[in-house]
Amino acid sequence: MRLTRNRVKLLFQLETDSAPKLLVAPIFVFLMSVTVFPTLYALFTSTQRFLLSEPYNRHFNGIGNYWFMLQDSRFWGSLKTTFVFMLSSLIIEMILGVLLALLMSRKFGGSGLAKTLFLLPTITTPVVVGLIWVMMFDPQFGIINYALGQLGFAPQAWLAGEDTAIWAVIAVDVWEWTPFVALVVLAGLQSLPEEPYEAATVEGASAIQKFIHLTLPLIQPYLVIAFVFRFMDLFRWFDTIYVMTKGGPGTATETLNMFGYLTGFNFMNVGYAASIGLTMLFMIIAISKFVIHFARKG
Repeated sequence: MRLTRNRVKLLFQLETDSAPKLLVAPIFVFLMSVTVFPTLYALFTSTQRFLLSEPYNRHFNGIGNYWFMLQDSRFWGSLKTTFVFMLSSLIIEMILGVLLALLMSRKFGGSGLAKTLFLLPTITTPVVVGLIWVMMFDPQFGIINYALGQLGFAPQAWLAGEDTAIWAVIAVDVWEWTPFVALVVLAGLQSLPEEPYEAATVEGASAIQKFIHLTLPLIQPYLVIAFVFRFMDLFRWFDTIYVMTKGGPGTATETLNMFGYLTGFNFMNVGYAASIGLTMLFMIIAISKFVIHFARKG
């Protein structure tokens, strides 16, 4: 009895070998409950014919949802829209992020205030960002059409046109998340050693040569981090596009995530929506692993 009491006392004083496990256990249980269990349940649901309009007619259909997905033209259309949106935003954000990081790495008067203001879009709630840009894109009262009118251009229904809506949401995402890329790259720039640049200066290298042959290779890990984070976020982007267009007009801005939401909550096909969500998850994991492997190999 006394031995047991001493063991319990040492345990609560965190002086036993099992103390680290006890400290980690609560967060481990929490993560398991909010990640592993929902994923397993989604996997189970994706193998069923499960309509919310027929909750008692739920039955197993194997890979039926996945087979239907391969034949669904709307799925392929939303996948195409997702890649157009994702690749366009990624390319623009990576280029602008590097350029802005180079600009912010220089010291000038008011640089601290400029950096703070520059990061405001990233820390703003995405729903608020969507509402702000909806008002700015308004065909009659929006400031964008007003500015274009002052320059002699005709007003545009930016969010109502199938050709302009996707580029409007891309512009919003670039405005909101380019500062994040710039912040990651700036962290890399501030950690670079000075010796290679001094040697390059002695050899007579130009600023462009230093950037191509020194800066880019040295900040590659930071570029990969920014790329992977933005890729995962863009692939599952939902909140801002829901506020701005809800996937319209028609299906012009219907990304895969939006299609999954509409399938589950508008069309009430929960089984098919679960299969779409799991397909997105596997695609994100596969592409992220490929990018990281390619970067390490390079």
